[in-house]
Amino acid sequence: MKVENEMVLNFAKGLELVDNDLELYKILLETFVAETKFNPNDLKSIIDSKKMNEAAGYVHAAKGAGRQIGTERLALSGQRLEDVLRGKKTGNIENLAKEMKKDFDEAMKAVREFLARLD
Repeated sequence: MKVENEMVLNFAKGLELVDNDLELYKILLETFVAETKFNPNDLKSIIDSKKMNEAAGYVHAAKGAGRQIGTERLALSGQRLEDVLRGKKTGNIENLAKEMKKDFDEAMKAVREFLARLD
């Protein structure tokens, strides 16, 4: 099954990460939709509280969940934002958060559409 933009959801890569177990992959996709959250306003609140490790962890959770299923753009933008939050790199947190939110929303849409095709 082909997904229109493999950078949004790379089905082949995601399936490969679970040793081509389609049922397990489907469970991971469903879990991503049900449990994965990313809201720049929540992130800003954490940062405003000067809890940078918590902010990095918040980003890491969404990024990691996305990476696990093959959402490559989300994984990339999340890694960039996490690196800045952890002080490994410099960058504009607000802009990086907006980019990650866009990638998160696109990934969520692609996963929902993909799951609908599986049923």
